[in-house]
Amino acid sequence: MDYLTYIIAGIRNKPGRNLATIFCFAIIASTIFSGQYLMAGASGTVEQGVSRMGADLILVSPVYVVLLQGAGPGNTMAIIRVEPATSRISMTALDTVGSVNEVTAMSPQLYVATLVLPELSSSPVDIYGFDPETDFTIQPWLQAPLKAQQGPGEVIVGSGISGLVSSEISISGSPYTIVGRLDPTRSPIDHTIFLRMDDAYALAAKEGVVPPSSPRIAPGDINAVLIRIGPEPAWYAQNPGTLDFKPSYPDYVSDVIRRQFTSTYATVIRRHFSLSPVSGEVSAIPGLLGIISGVVVVAAFPLIALIAAMVAHERQREIGLLRSMGAKRRIIAFLVIAESLFLAVAGGIAGVAASIIVFALLNMHGLLASTLQVSFRMPGLTGSGTIAGTALVAVIAIGSIAGLYPAYQSSRMNPYEAIHREGM
Repeated sequence: MDYLTYIIAGIRNKPGRNLATIFCFAIIASTIFSGQYLMAGASGTVEQGVSRMGADLILVSPVYVVLLQGAGPGNTMAIIRVEPATSRISMTALDTVGSVNEVTAMSPQLYVATLVLPELSSSPVDIYGFDPETDFTIQPWLQAPLKAQQGPGEVIVGSGISGLVSSEISISGSPYTIVGRLDPTRSPIDHTIFLRMDDAYALAAKEGVVPPSSPRIAPGDINAVLIRIGPEPAWYAQNPGTLDFKPSYPDYVSDVIRRQFTSTYATVIRRHFSLSPVSGEVSAIPGLLGIISGVVVVAAFPLIALIAAMVAHERQREIGLLRSMGAKRRIIAFLVIAESLFLAVAGGIAGVAASIIVFALLNMHGLLASTLQVSFRMPGLTGSGTIAGTALVAVIAIGSIAGLYPAYQSSRMNPYEAIHREGM
């Protein structure tokens, strides 16, 4: 009798026990998969939420109008638009802002005009220029990542603009290709078109685009520099300050940037709340979920070890007979581990498959987010496959390791005593 035949025969001899064992492995595999799957979904949502939080600071001309377009729960995420009143600032301001060490990201923004385009939207359409290479406020809202960097003649549109991705639209007689659409924001951003800076300057130069009441837009003009700063450093947190009160870190950085410009040229304004602390706190959530998932794996180990020990205990008579027939200890150990591994594989596949089916059904009908009342950005096929493989490998590894002690104990049994003991 070969090893595989013996293992299968042993499993078939006790179908009830082994089905229960497979069920236990399936529960553990399902728990690991579900935890990792939800963690990946929550992580994706957290990362998307942090990326959508917009700018911490905004460099604008002294006369400005800031329109904070809120979206999401409590308007905690936003796209920021800055419209000029009588003046603009130069693109060269980016060099000055970039010289400030506390600045981690910056991107220019240009408001071109608001046009009536009934073929594209029932509402007036705002036209903006931005830099796709440095942008961190617009592209995080894309419904799907761009296949390539936004090029000349290509636009990103809000959810309220007509036209499919890859279709062509016309703005004041100039053709443009839609390469991306934004998620709904329930704000005027849904009726906005975003062009590359070069395209924005070219469009602004056309007759009738920029109203006569607005200053002419020259190449190199911008309305704002959107700025993101890093988390509060330890040296600032430990600094007591020299005044009766200590400004917040964003206020401190704002003052540093403001001093780089004359008050008649540009100023720095803040959002109504600081995004950096929120980003830091929210970004820690995936790590916490990872710890919880690790605890689930560790907690599963004793259960699997107990199952393996019970299986070995039930097989004492068989093991005793094999030993009396001349089977070596390493063969006995191998058979015990192999049977535990076989059950782990069967249970792992069943548990992962069941979880995938359940999540697919919940996702299909949108029941998961509504039931948990939490938004989840579900992993794609590649991510789901990786998680399934990880859960399966984890169960197999835990099952194999947990079977080591029962295997060792079985291989050390006295054949005579083992034959005369009764299993459970």
